[in-house]
Amino acid sequence: MKAGEALDLRGGRITIGELLSRPDVRARVQRAFPGVLNSPLTARVSGLTLNGALQMAARYVPRARLDQLVSELESM
Repeated sequence: MKAGEALDLRGGRITIGELLSRPDVRARVQRAFPGVLNSPLTARVSGLTLNGALQMAARYVPRARLDQLVSELESM
């Protein structure tokens, strides 16, 4: 998956690692959640699906913020 290619989230089954392999996605995530990509946890969750990561993150981040990021990713 490369920047410029259409982004298919596969119904949330795409992995975090696949998403973060795209520089444009990394930039969006960094803008939405500054510093999160510097966390050691990011590497540990790279095998999680987007849906799994959203469930985990919903404990700490308002769902509206997560939904906004997903909406932005879907429009890419």
